[in-house]
Order: sequence, then C-alpha cells, then structure tokens
Amino acid sequence: MLPGSTSFFSVVLIAFVSQTALAGEPFDTSTSTGEAVSPEPDFEVAVEAGWLHPKSMDENFWLIHGDKKGSIIASPINGLLYIRFTNLGDTPIMIDSYSIEVLNVKQEWVRLVTINAHSGEVYNRGPTDDMKQACRSNIEQDTFDYAIANKNIEPRHTVRGWIFLETPEAGLEGGKEARFKVTDILGNKAVRPIKVLTEESQSIQPRLLHVGETKDLSQARKQFYSETNP
Repeated sequence: MLPGSTSFFSVVLIAFVSQTALAGEPFDTSTSTGEAVSPEPDFEVAVEAGWLHPKSMDENFWLIHGDKKGSIIASPINGLLYIRFTNLGDTPIMIDSYSIEVLNVKQEWVRLVTINAHSGEVYNRGPTDDMKQACRSNIEQDTFDYAIANKNIEPRHTVRGWIFLETPEAGLEGGKEARFKVTDILGNKAVRPIKVLTEESQSIQPRLLHVGETKDLSQARKQFYSETNP
C-alpha cells in the first residue's frame, strides 16, 4: 500500500480491464513500390499498482517546480500508475512519445495529461493540508520516462515505472476502458488496451516511495500542471 492513498485502486482504475485489441487493420510492411517499411510496434501494457482521482487540488502527492520568473509552483498529481510495458514484437522498440486515454461516460476518448516528474521534485503534502511539513518522495528514478529514455526495448523484454497524471474534472466515472498510444523513433504508431493486473500477477519489485527530507512548502503557488505547461 502506498502512503497517502485510501485504496489500492480507484473505482475508475479497476474498471479499466479490456480484452479487445485496438490495433485496427493488419499493417502492410511494404510500400506501393515494394519497398520494405518498419512494422508498427507490437506491445502489451498493464497497470500493476496506483490510482486515478478526478481533477482536484485535494491531493497527497505534488510536483514542486518553478516558472520562468523563479516562483515555486505546486502541481497536484491526480493519478499515479505503475506501468508494465512488454515488447511482443521481433524487433526492438525505442519509444519517442506515449499517451494514456480513457473512455468517458460519453463514449469519448479523453487524453490524460502526463506530468514530467523530471521537471521538478515530488513531495507528499504531509500530515497537514497547508504543506508546512511536506515530505520529499525520491521517486523520479523509478518513473517510466526514466526507464525508456534512449532505451531500445528488446523483443520479449519488459520495462516498468511510475507515470504521473493530471485527470479531467469529471466524466471518468464508470469508465470501462483505457488505452496506451505509442510513437517510436521511426514515426511508427500503435495503440493497445491497458490491462489491470490482479495482485497475484503483479511484479514482486518493490514499489514503495522513498521518503526524504521534510520541507515547508506552504508558500508555493498551487497550480495545475497543464496550466504551467500548456
């Protein structure tokens, strides 16, 4: 169990199980001139731990970062997911970009805002809401972004890491599907459903947050990450 979370999975996250592949039509590996092209990435994505909350300033975990004027900004982390990515193809994958989308109650795919943890430091707000005793969580080295940076993921190999998210204010209640979109460094794109693993099939790798120093962050300006990085 992670500190500061009231449940291992939110209702929304538990409902994300989907067995339907979203890859679409078979990918043609040749051009009209017969010239071979790279196949689309083939992979599987699963969530091993974490939660998603509706967009709110009432959060336990925050990204502390600065703006161009040197002001300290505290951005709430509404979603914290421990992702497992496995290359199912026969060639290595180097991820250039990725995104997570959730199917809302209107049956529309909504893209969640991915928070770059390496643009600041992650803190737990501590025992009080005013963040006077905020606790450092040295989690940046365990992020998914760190795991995939300039890395060729070999066939049948797996990488894991935390992804930090900002969610919409509403509309995720009752959502039943989520998907993971990837673009590799060659420009190939693919999308796959996100699975939620049961406790028995999760990684035994420790996922506890590393507790660090305590700091008074009560003077930090609270602002959503999407507003500081439009």
